[in-house]
Amino acid sequence: MMPADLYQVALWWGPGVLLLMIFTYGFLRLARLWIERTMDAKRQQMENVFNMAEQYLKQFLSAQKGQAEALSRLTASVERSDSRDSLEHQQILVALRAMHRDIDRVLRQPVADE
Repeated sequence: MMPADLYQVALWWGPGVLLLMIFTYGFLRLARLWIERTMDAKRQQMENVFNMAEQYLKQFLSAQKGQAEALSRLTASVERSDSRDSLEHQQILVALRAMHRDIDRVLRQPVADE
């Protein structure tokens, strides 16, 4: 190629290449912005799901704690009365109290973490 031809090719193709670079840069920025927004939306959805699961678990543990307290009161009243099967009742009482302590410990653990 001769230098004159090189200037003519650069004159014809130069603005096209410059426009191509500008459009490519713009599309890349747009793609990056779209990906960031999509990832933010996914992150927000996951946080909402985790918050719902955490609230459900807290409500479930609270209900379990209420049941354990009721069973503990029931066992305390049974413990006071004489029964023919006192050995079995004592074993049930020990199991219920252990369950009550475990539920209390599980309920207090998330509060200690925060």
